Amino acid sequence: MNQPAAEVGVFEAMHTQRAVRRYLPDPVPDELITQVLDAAIRAPSAINGQFARFVVVTDPEKRRHLAELYLDAQQESYNNPSAAGTEWLRGQEAGVVEKAAQFAREVGNVPVFIIVCSTQRGVSHSIYPAVQNLLVAARSLGLGTVLTTLHAFRADGVRAVLGIPDDVHIVCGIPMGWPAVPFGPVRRRPLSEVAYWNQWEDHSE
Repeated sequence: MNQPAAEVGVFEAMHTQRAVRRYLPDPVPDELITQVLDAAIRAPSAINGQFARFVVVTDPEKRRHLAELYLDAQQESYNNPSAAGTEWLRGQEAGVVEKAAQFAREVGNVPVFIIVCSTQRGVSHSIYPAVQNLLVAARSLGLGTVLTTLHAFRADGVRAVLGIPDDVHIVCGIPMGWPAVPFGPVRRRPLSEVAYWNQWEDHSE
């Protein structure tokens, strides 16, 4: 197996965590997956409902089926953004769009899929703290991830592949594995442009 990235502390993980769309084929040990999930369940949730559920998919055949659903949803969303509710895709840089399209074609090769679900509809906002914990924990262990929502557009197909009950809401999917690209530093707007004290400030001028 290729040498994994070194483990880092939580603040370095947050400062260098990025959306990884290129992965090595090496498997991820079960104990590391368990560590990442254990971090996820420590997140706060609305009324401490702990509604998040995680379906870990390492079986190659099931990953292939999930990849087909992902690609189908990606092609619809990029070819017809209005129908898929992704109008924001219009005007994106061509290179960014092509990288996402390439990832959709190759996503079946990522060694781990984590499908994140909620046992209560209408509280997806309560699931995302757990998702963020998962992403940062994975980065701290040297694992790459990317948050995706396209599987939610193919929820019935995902349920059929994984045996997820009809009353369980599919929130997002997280491919995870050893990155084939380096982590950070990431490009972000400076804090002075996005954070305001006491009132909104216009930095457009």
